Amino acid sequence: KKTKPFPLLIIKIMLRSIGNIKNVIRNQENYNKIKFRFSKNVIRNSDTKNLKVGSTIEGYEVFNKFKIPAYNFDVVQLKHKKTDTEHLHIEAKDGNNLFSVNFKTVPPDSKGVAHILEHTALCGSKKYPIRDPFFNMISRSLNTYMNAWTGSDFTGYMFSTQNIKDYENLMSVYLDAAFFPNLNREDFLQEGHRLEFKEGEEGKESNNELEFKGVVYNEMKGAMADPGSLFSDKLQKELYPN
Repeated sequence: KKTKPFPLLIIKIMLRSIGNIKNVIRNQENYNKIKFRFSKNVIRNSDTKNLKVGSTIEGYEVFNKFKIPAYNFDVVQLKHKKTDTEHLHIEAKDGNNLFSVNFKTVPPDSKGVAHILEHTALCGSKKYPIRDPFFNMISRSLNTYMNAWTGSDFTGYMFSTQNIKDYENLMSVYLDAAFFPNLNREDFLQEGHRLEFKEGEEGKESNNELEFKGVVYNEMKGAMADPGSLFSDKLQKELYPN
């Protein structure tokens, strides 16, 4: 039975340019066209030495270009004309090919909505409706790194691999998860929080005591039990109260 999206996950998170992106990427066909251009032309065939500020490549305009001598990086900053989405390309002498899609998620409170959404978005998408495609790709790909982060004001989905075909496969999974997640209620209950009866002795359920459970909930319980994390969190609140 197909589950319906959980309405509480249609939340007011400030994702920069996400509204404009969805106006352009209105269906899977347009999304695939943009994804193809993004991977084939902007990343794989990009030659930073020939790109100049003001030049365009497949709908992207170069607005900055510089070097980082300490790491021998050539950096190009581009902006997509239709969606106003920024793309940062870093060329380095490294066998790994890294990709990351990031959103600005400034939290209005401390309820952890962005963190829960980060987890739930990876539990199946329009093109990949299977359970946990993210974890399935960990064992089925040649990745050298796969993860997703929720920072204090951003959410990022990133991976790296030394194989180009693997790079394209992983990027397809990541972009579909980022822009077309299923956001099912059951996934929210697993990743966010839920109430369960406490286990009694010898694995028996207790009929009168409830407890909160959930992947993100347990993660944050562990983080908030660490003195270093508590100090860092308190320091940041004092330095940036607003």
